Amino acid sequence: MPTSSPSGQSCQPQAASCQPAAAGRPSALIFDLGQTLVPFSFEPLRPQLESCRAAATALVNELEIGALDAARFQQKMGRLAGLAPEAFLPWWNSIFEPRWLVPPELLRRLLREYRVGLLSNTNALHFAYLEQTFPLLREFAFRIVSHEVGAAKPSARIYAAAEAAAQCAPADILYFDDIPEFVAAARRRGWRAEVFAGADDLRRPLAL
Repeated sequence: MPTSSPSGQSCQPQAASCQPAAAGRPSALIFDLGQTLVPFSFEPLRPQLESCRAAATALVNELEIGALDAARFQQKMGRLAGLAPEAFLPWWNSIFEPRWLVPPELLRRLLREYRVGLLSNTNALHFAYLEQTFPLLREFAFRIVSHEVGAAKPSARIYAAAEAAAQCAPADILYFDDIPEFVAAARRRGWRAEVFAGADDLRRPLAL
C-alpha cells in the first residue's frame, strides 16, 4: 500500500517494464488498497516523527510483514512520537481519507461479475480500521495482506499467495496497483496488470 514511509522517505517506483498479457475477460480481479481503492498520505504523521525517521521506518517495516505484533508496535511507536496511548490510534489512522477512489457502485458490480480480491502491503492496525470504515472490503472473495503473509510486494511470496487465492491461471488475473514496480512484478508472473491513476483506468481493460 504505501508509496513512501511515514518518516518521509519516498519509494521511487520503477517503470513497469513488462507488457501485460493478451486481452480477454479475466477470471479474477485483484486490487491494491492504498491509493488504488482508498486515498492516503503520511503527511499527518510526519511532524511527530521528524526527529526519529530511521527508527520509525524500521518499526513500520517490521509491522508490515508481521514481524512485530500490533501491541508492541503501538507501544514503541507511541513512545517515539510522544503520544499518549489513547491518542495513538486516531493519529496512526489519520493517514486515510474516508472515501473511495473507485465508486462503490462500480465495485459492487465487479463483485457480482468477478472473483475480486485484495493484495496490499499494510499492517494489522490499519487493516482493522479500513475494514471498519469501508465494510465493502469484507465482501471481497479474498484479502491478501502483507502482515498475514509475512512478505510485502514486490516479494514473489505475496504474489504467489494471491495466485492461490484467485483460483485461476496467472494469465486470467487482472491486477490494478498505483506503483509501477508492483505492476511490473505481477506482469513478470504472467498476470495482466495495469498502473492505476484513477477509476477511469478500469474501464478499458474491463470494457466498461
